[in-house]
Amino acid sequence: MKSFDLLTIFALLSLPIVIGCGTSVDSTATAIHATAVSIDGSKFLLTEEPEGAVGVIAAREEAEDGKPLVMVGRIGGSTNPWIEGRAAFTLLDASMSVVAEGEDSGEGELCTGDCCATERLACTAMVKVVDAEGKLVSVDSRQLLGVKEADMVVVEGRAQKDESGNFVMLANRVFIRR
Repeated sequence: MKSFDLLTIFALLSLPIVIGCGTSVDSTATAIHATAVSIDGSKFLLTEEPEGAVGVIAAREEAEDGKPLVMVGRIGGSTNPWIEGRAAFTLLDASMSVVAEGEDSGEGELCTGDCCATERLACTAMVKVVDAEGKLVSVDSRQLLGVKEADMVVVEGRAQKDESGNFVMLANRVFIRR
């Protein structure tokens, strides 16, 4: 009888948690949808390609922290180049391509495995699309900009580098080569 009471109490205490999780997921989905609808992605898109774009490899080597930068590359460089729910993605130098882990790779190709991690880091950059206040836009970049993996894009913004060699592009505007 005593074990039955404990089991019943446990089941009753678990019920609100289960119900609470279901409610939370629905609220999150609604919040993401509402955010995506309320932010106009066109203000982050360029209709003409900016001049003076450099590749990701050159940008990593030459860009200075906080200075304006125009960078070109292909969305990719990892198995999942997207930051879910945020306007951020990985950009791969246009001279490089990525093959699946375990595939043979030739010159200019990297695999997604650990063996190419260091080389992949040298030719990729995190791009964060930021608003006028410099804050990361909280809408998935695929929804905000209409981009997809392997799209060639030119991003305009400012470089962000630290002493450890971390490099991020804070993009105000994006041009999509179609």
